[in-house]
Amino acid sequence: MTDATERATGEARRPIDGRALALISTLGAVGFIVAMVIAAWLYPGGTWARPRAIGHSLWGNYLCDLMQLRARNGAPTPVGSLVARVGTVLMFAAIASFYVQVARLERAASWLARVTVGFGLPGSAIGCVIPLTPSDQFPVAHAVVVVSAFLPSFVAVLGAAVICLRTATTTRAVKLMALVTLIFGGLDGLLYILAYVSFWLGYLPPRDVQLKINDLLPALQRVGTIGMVAWVLAVARARAETSGVKV
Repeated sequence: MTDATERATGEARRPIDGRALALISTLGAVGFIVAMVIAAWLYPGGTWARPRAIGHSLWGNYLCDLMQLRARNGAPTPVGSLVARVGTVLMFAAIASFYVQVARLERAASWLARVTVGFGLPGSAIGCVIPLTPSDQFPVAHAVVVVSAFLPSFVAVLGAAVICLRTATTTRAVKLMALVTLIFGGLDGLLYILAYVSFWLGYLPPRDVQLKINDLLPALQRVGTIGMVAWVLAVARARAETSGVKV
């Protein structure tokens, strides 16, 4: 029996089959994309680096900016922020399902598969709290929740990336998406933590360094997010079509 056949046979014994998980990931990711496009369209303007900017900046705004009741320029954005919050919850649901799907690519319940799910599900659950703590209303709580979600999620993404990279049937596109997500998302999260730790310790880098960080962090976040969404959708599509035989 081939590895692919074993995975397909084992799929039928699972309490939630691959197609159901793929549907959750697909609907969640598509819902996130639609929600963020609407929220960006409704966003009045302003970034952390350029508060007076007009409209939404793809590379200058954090995703969290779209969840705030007031934009960075001070204008109210009640509808857009609500849409962005709903979209964020949908995406974390999609990611949680994604971790389970990737773990099932393993021939057996390996330790790496258990790590991916064991860290990924709590990280996704904590991530759902992010929309409840917008940074304009709860700045400290927001930072704590983001970091608390990032740490287990980073471990899960690392595990998922290794699984995809070492699985023979994984396509080059999926492997590329895994690397993009891991590198850009990981770097963004680590710099985010470093920035907040230095702030709490009372150490502020030179002004020009702060400005560069303000420009770099949201751009890294967007690239990592795009990679994650593409990765989730690619795996979900393959699971829906073949129930895990080929990704």
